[in-house]
Amino acid sequence: MEKEILDRLEKIEEKVSKEKKDFWEIVQILTPVLIPVAIAFVGWYFTNQHNHNQLELQKRNSENQQQIALINSTVGQSSLIKDFLPHLNSSDSTERNIALIAILYAAPAPGKEIVDKIAQSDDAASSKVANDALKVKRNDLVNNLFSFTKSDRLVAANEITQNWRTDPMMVHDMLTKTESCLTNTNEFVDCQNGVINSIIVLRNFPIEVLKTHEPKIRELIALIPEGHKNTLSQSSALLEAMQ
Repeated sequence: MEKEILDRLEKIEEKVSKEKKDFWEIVQILTPVLIPVAIAFVGWYFTNQHNHNQLELQKRNSENQQQIALINSTVGQSSLIKDFLPHLNSSDSTERNIALIAILYAAPAPGKEIVDKIAQSDDAASSKVANDALKVKRNDLVNNLFSFTKSDRLVAANEITQNWRTDPMMVHDMLTKTESCLTNTNEFVDCQNGVINSIIVLRNFPIEVLKTHEPKIRELIALIPEGHKNTLSQSSALLEAMQ
């Protein structure tokens, strides 16, 4: 009995020893293959992390540059306003009118506020000039929103969104131009960017301003051809925003 037990133990030890030997043989065989794979993986991981960090750094730098550009633009516009203010108080009506128009174009953000106030003033002559200037500027922005040049469209969209969101006449003029495009089938291809840009810009207007024009907006959206998926998608988002 004792011999049988010893034999069994010996066989078990031999089996364990063989398994260990087989395991280390496998390890020795795979090591030349696994080491390059491990090195490649570590290299890929660190390269990937480095690229990710570089992209994040570039993104932050870009955001910082945009902030700096915005600050510089604001400072520059403030300086222009300061230079033109004396001319607004001139006794010469022509000088006042030129200064008013110059402020509106050279300093879009503060200029719009100043000209708006003059347009609402009790001085009939100054009010008329201010309203005429606003009308011309409004027309220029809408036309640029439909421009063939991408940069013109982007600048116009940004200025309208930043400075004209509460101007009901801006919505009216945008819708009028959009209607002209949608009802003239020969022109729609050229107007397509302007139509979708107008819809995107309108989404940034206050709901109360859009509600005033809701019937017209719905009427124009119904005219958009079925094949223009991006325009229809933006239109659906606009309709949802007006709910």
